[in-house]
Amino acid sequence: MWGIKDPERNLVVKIDFFILSFCCVTYFFNYLDRSNLSNAYVSGMKEELAFHGNQLNVINTVFTVGYIIGQVPSNLALTYFRPRIFFPAMVLFWGALTMVTAAVHNPQGIMAIRFFLGLAEASTFSGTHYILGSWYTERELGKRSGIFTASGLAGTMFGGFIQTGIHSSLDGVRGLSGWRWLFIVSTFVSILDQESMFTSTRLMA
Repeated sequence: MWGIKDPERNLVVKIDFFILSFCCVTYFFNYLDRSNLSNAYVSGMKEELAFHGNQLNVINTVFTVGYIIGQVPSNLALTYFRPRIFFPAMVLFWGALTMVTAAVHNPQGIMAIRFFLGLAEASTFSGTHYILGSWYTERELGKRSGIFTASGLAGTMFGGFIQTGIHSSLDGVRGLSGWRWLFIVSTFVSILDQESMFTSTRLMA
């Protein structure tokens, strides 16, 4: 399996189940959350919050700036905190920011939130490669890195379908626009996922 000799197979399978699945699910929801803004923008947010000009592009740039700034601190944090604590904490942080996005009333509020969202999400990509590199040999790492990267792309691919369903079924419920429900539902799904992963990934302790 995966080109591993029999004596190593059980250990590698266990690492795949706990470590790789944890990283992939986290990255999937990372990209799912990241795609929320574009889907919300074309689902009524633009008109409701009175976006104009290139404000969406500016917001995306602000997110990228936060993402870049957060790379080094997040990796340094991994030398002080256990990954099974640090990663779920970051997901809870960006989940809270996603929830707050559902309550904004202007593009400036989204801009501020997206900057801090970039800081929080910066932990996922580089931090996960640090974790994978710590658990897998050089021979084993290539395939796992590919699977990990594909999980993020899957989040983007399925995000549109998932969020279209949310928008169409919840638009107007409790007086909230469908695009606001995109952020609310994404928050709860991410938090519930990380709660389950937190309790099952004791191998990462």
